[in-house]
Amino acid sequence: TCLATVGECLLKCRQPRDAMLRLEEAVSIYRGLLGPYHVYVAHALHSVAKALSKLGETRVALLKFAEAARIYEACNAALHYDSIANAHSLASLLVDIGDVRKAESMFEEVISMKQAVYGENSVQVAKTINSYAILLAKHGRMKDAMRNYDIARTTYRQSSPPILHDPEFEVKCKYDVTLITLNIASVYSKQGDLQKALDCYTEGVRGLEEFDEEMARVREMRGIHDQTHKASSHKHLIAALGRIGSLRLKQGDNEGALEAYMALISQVDDDSPVSSHHEKAKAHIKCATILRQRSGSGNREESIFHLKEALRMYKTLYGPDHKDTVAISTTLKQWQSEK
Repeated sequence: TCLATVGECLLKCRQPRDAMLRLEEAVSIYRGLLGPYHVYVAHALHSVAKALSKLGETRVALLKFAEAARIYEACNAALHYDSIANAHSLASLLVDIGDVRKAESMFEEVISMKQAVYGENSVQVAKTINSYAILLAKHGRMKDAMRNYDIARTTYRQSSPPILHDPEFEVKCKYDVTLITLNIASVYSKQGDLQKALDCYTEGVRGLEEFDEEMARVREMRGIHDQTHKASSHKHLIAALGRIGSLRLKQGDNEGALEAYMALISQVDDDSPVSSHHEKAKAHIKCATILRQRSGSGNREESIFHLKEALRMYKTLYGPDHKDTVAISTTLKQWQSEK
């Protein structure tokens, strides 16, 4: 047990090679003391498999996960928490190695196991269905992905509240539903249904803004005032506003696109991650292009302002000699020289 605990701690400390050695030794001792079919053996094998997958030994890890699954089944512990976690890890690894058909089958099995343990309308089931939908979408199974996204979203909304009231848990569940809505928007966009994609992205933006407000209240209630780092919701918000702008342009709605890009620009500040600044720089270029198409000297001046901002940001982000920086600089000079 000590060796297994040390191995798992090393795994958490991102030392998979040392972890694997300790865990392999623990498996050997468990087998000697408890026999080959015991849940302790299966649990240690599961940890060995996780260490191997982190080392890139995916095929060997797959065998270890499968061996652990057989032991759990032999011990009549197929619906044990560790057994379900093992099955989920196995499904994820099958995705990584590209065996989509087996991964789909495994995810369906994991969903059934979680439904049996936690109930059909539970957060645990909703999370797994969402993971399965993401897998389907990545491999072009858009119709099946959409169906599972809808099931996941409905399951979240119908899930029972926790026994102990936890405002943060409830807010994060709403956040998960918002992310599913954004995934649905992405599927609609790929299918060419621009209006439905826009509706979902707009709903997603509202959900992200509400999440930030509610999380701020929860933090204030708990006396947490550190706001120095932008949450992951910020990245999703910036991406969604960018997609709204892009889809509006495809629809020929320049005013709607301009509004979305201006909203994106206003959301990015010094605390935002670098990726958000990249999106802000691109948004300045989009705004400049849209404004230039309007008549009137005021619009022309505003378009030049946005292009100047884009150039300033590109110099900072990419350097003065980058091809995009040079192209923006050339365009700016051309615009400024025109009467």
